[in-house]
Amino acid sequence: MSHCQVTLSANAGIALSFGGLRVWVDALHDQKIPGFSTVTPDLWAAMRAHPAFAAPDLLFFTHCHPDHFSAGLAREALNLWPGAKIVLPENRFPGQALLSGRRERVRLPQLTLDFIRLTHEGPRYADKPHYGCILESQGFRVLVTGDCKLCAPELAEFLQEDRPVDLAILDFPWLTLPRGRRFVQEHIRPKALLVCHLPFQEDDDFGYRTAALKSAPLLEGVDVRLLWEPLQQETLEDA
Repeated sequence: MSHCQVTLSANAGIALSFGGLRVWVDALHDQKIPGFSTVTPDLWAAMRAHPAFAAPDLLFFTHCHPDHFSAGLAREALNLWPGAKIVLPENRFPGQALLSGRRERVRLPQLTLDFIRLTHEGPRYADKPHYGCILESQGFRVLVTGDCKLCAPELAEFLQEDRPVDLAILDFPWLTLPRGRRFVQEHIRPKALLVCHLPFQEDDDFGYRTAALKSAPLLEGVDVRLLWEPLQQETLEDA
């Protein structure tokens, strides 16, 4: 039986553990954006003491917007765990893996990461370097799309190349908007969906949490879970 564990930092940040490896995705950011949450000094201290965030093998940032990426915190993490690799689409660190092509692949023992450049949501960010990824270990496949444009055709094309994913980790509009749900059901077809980019309760100025909660039952046939509490953990298994 294959399984993975996902632990939330804040916003769309996660530690993903499977195949004996630990990958952080967009886990480190410290600039507060109105209506969303971030990694405060207290949360960062709690993350450093939490077993789910111990000794990452790889740090991946989908893009370098401040609600997904902090150069300062990433540098701290690399100093704490110098064996960790770092992958991102802007040249920020010595020795990093730079995502620059339409497609990229990184291999670790028992883990393959297939990256694809995806258009960021919103016309003003269309040219921002931004990547999604399918991570696969022992046949278990996890899709991460970052802030991908809703229903992006390049994502649909990418997903046609192989069998459906076991787990998708998507921003909440893929759940709350009807066209997002249709795309999930027709193209992604995950067994489970973790919904992220949701604020913590005290930061929910625009009612995103309520909208996600109301929309979760509308995605039929999918195990939908909301990632919205600091250090929340979810375990997914493939029987």
